[in-house]
Amino acid sequence: MGDDHPDTLESKNDLAVLYKEQARYKEAEKLLLGAVEGRRLKLGDTHPHTLQSGHNLIELYEALGKLEQAEEWQAKLPQSEAAGQ
Repeated sequence: MGDDHPDTLESKNDLAVLYKEQARYKEAEKLLLGAVEGRRLKLGDTHPHTLQSGHNLIELYEALGKLEQAEEWQAKLPQSEAAGQ
């Protein structure tokens, strides 16, 4: 499996969530950015897994008080899907 394999991207997302819970924010951000971008390229912008990683990234930014980045990412998510998260 390569860096862009869906299973690898799922692992990046899951590990990032764990890092967030452990207050390892820089590592979480790096993994989530990679997961979002990889999933966008591999699965498409509206795939549920892409949206999941995007939502996790938004939550990370909100937890860190980086509201501008959270809003930027919120604007990138399809509105109908983002509202249901």
